Amino acid sequence: MVVICACNLPDPALVDYDTILRVVLSQLEQFVENDYTVVMFSGGARYRPGWNWLFRAYGSLNRRFKKNLKALYVVHPSTWPRLILGTMNAVISPKFSAKVHYIDNLSQLARVVPLNQIKIPAAVYQHNLKFESVIVLPDSQQDIANQVFGIPLEQLMGPNGEKGLPLFIQDCIANLTENGLYVEGLFRRSPSSAMLKQVRAAYDRGSPINLAEYDIHISAVLLKLFLRELPDPIFPVTVFEKMHQQRHEDQKEITVGEFIKTDIIPQLAHNNLVLTMEVFRLLKMVADRHESNKMTASNLAIVLTPNLVRHNDVMLEIAMSGVSNKDRHSILDKSLTLGTVTRIMIESYSDIF
Repeated sequence: MVVICACNLPDPALVDYDTILRVVLSQLEQFVENDYTVVMFSGGARYRPGWNWLFRAYGSLNRRFKKNLKALYVVHPSTWPRLILGTMNAVISPKFSAKVHYIDNLSQLARVVPLNQIKIPAAVYQHNLKFESVIVLPDSQQDIANQVFGIPLEQLMGPNGEKGLPLFIQDCIANLTENGLYVEGLFRRSPSSAMLKQVRAAYDRGSPINLAEYDIHISAVLLKLFLRELPDPIFPVTVFEKMHQQRHEDQKEITVGEFIKTDIIPQLAHNNLVLTMEVFRLLKMVADRHESNKMTASNLAIVLTPNLVRHNDVMLEIAMSGVSNKDRHSILDKSLTLGTVTRIMIESYSDIF
């Protein structure tokens, strides 16, 4: 299966399309000895080749290219590709028309091609929103094996973390590290909800995604959504109980940093700890650049903590998500919350972990 994305075509004033043709043909050579299918995404394109070039391109395809092509799926066909292909079919090869199939949206494409086998560009997802808000898969592709959101860490990472961090988490952290550390409002600002849903659904069906093609805030919000939808939160309920117990016991005063290392970290399951270390390492890098991105450790704790805790008492959960900016805390401080713990874990990452 060969995928051609018109949205990736460069400006013809800057790039010689004859060179592009030679590169494409050299790549096709490895497929044309056997049956093959072409999926062409025409939506989201900024530049289009001229008529003369298209006819030359078609003429350069020898018999092997045409004979072994079993189907050409043109996705999001506008008037332009319909006109071009219709003219070619009538003028050059009427038999070719039987192999051309026009696909109006990605839900229709899923009926003939498994979407998790195709890397679909962001521009195509954006263009598809003009025709449908949700991509509907056929029953044969309703496979939850690739689902990421709402799945226990033990299933994603293995009982002892032997599978490592989920690819989704690696993608988000890598993209945010490479492209987001200096972006103002990271983890606070919201991206397009429609595109957010598209990327989330793509990950849940196992489709390959290049997050660098999308608004950087999508990676940040997806990471928060993943943490919030874990069946078991990063901070277990026992942490609430431990903090409450510690406040009321008659013992010497200790710092919050010491309390985190001796009482909170041991409460985390192995997979939770591995994930927490990676997420907070990223948060520390973001906080270190707060003069550019305006996201201090306190700001990050405010937006992240509600995704890390969960309690049957909603009011208690809200109260424990609050963040204090006091420079020093002891565990006996009645104002200490998990939000403040989160802030300190970001500020003192190297010491705590």
